[in-house]
Order: sequence, then structure tokens, then C-alpha cells
Amino acid sequence: MLSEHSSAKTIIISLTMRRFLIILLLLSPLTATAQMNDPAYADYFLVGRFGEVCTMCEVVVMCEATATDQERDTLPSDGSFTVYHIQTRTFWSQIGTIWEWFISNFDGMAVDGHERPVVVYTVDNGKWSAGETQTARFSLATPLVAAPSWSINRQSRRWQQEPGALPVGYCYRLPLWESLAKIQQQAPAGDAP
Repeated sequence: MLSEHSSAKTIIISLTMRRFLIILLLLSPLTATAQMNDPAYADYFLVGRFGEVCTMCEVVVMCEATATDQERDTLPSDGSFTVYHIQTRTFWSQIGTIWEWFISNFDGMAVDGHERPVVVYTVDNGKWSAGETQTARFSLATPLVAAPSWSINRQSRRWQQEPGALPVGYCYRLPLWESLAKIQQQAPAGDAP
């Protein structure tokens, strides 16, 4: 009777130890570099200071049809351009970052990006349109932010209004809070949050 009790106790301890080792293995840092923090992606346009995996980062980008790259640091009061307010990732997309982090720690396994909501404002000769919410895909392998009707190359900052078309201009990341205040003043109500 005593030996049956001790063998059952040994089995329970053995199973508990296995579970502990599996949990320890899953939580221990692996030697592979996570693709999301790889320095190869550091100079890409729209990479936040916390890297691609930042689920709560939002960005305001202004794109304008121009042949030359003119650095902008604020939204102009007049002219024609498009403003993309790139939102934080949705709840389920944020939950997906757990899987992205896990899978990116293994060689040969990579996550190619994620999707986010983007509110698009078109400004034509100083007249703002209402915001229209679209879904954009952030790709890592090809450095693009792309929706069905537009794309931005995050490395060269070139802007295309139609897939496969020639680039029409350049895009600029703008200061977030100042840009959001101007958008709120200028844009009529629409899909905007």
C-alpha cells in the first residue's frame, strides 16, 4: 500500500516537473533575434521608437503629389494633399502580437506584418473631406503600408494612389498631437474617432 502511494506521488511530481520545464522553456529568451526588432528594419518609414510590434502607437502621415522630396514638419494651411491617421492596432490584432513575438523568435519563421485601421482625409485646395476609415496592411518583407487604393513605401516614402501605378509624390511623418489638433479643427465629421 505504501509503495502504491509513493509511486503515485512520484508520477504527480514528475508531471508537475515536466509542466514546469515546458513553461520555463517557453518563457526563457531564445538566442534568435526577433524580426520585429531587427536593425535591418530600423530605417523604414513609420517605424515607431518601440519598433513595429508597438500595438499602441499611432501616426499621422501627410502625402502630397510632388516630384521632389520636401521635408514637412507640420500640416499646411492650404494646398492639396492627403492625410493618413494610422490608428493603434485593433484588440484582436494586438492579441496577435503575442503570436507574432513567439513565432519571430525561431529561425526561418517570420511574420510579414499586420493590419491597422487608418482614417484618410483628402484636402483639395484647403478644403478638407470627412475622414474615411480604411484598413491598411503594414508589410515587413516589402516595406509598404498598403490599402486597396493607395500605398506608401516606408523606406523611400514614395506614395502611390493606385496599386501598380507610378508614384505620385512623397509622404512625411508629422508630430502626432499637433497634427491631431489641426485635423480636429479642419476636418468635417466622418468616420474619424
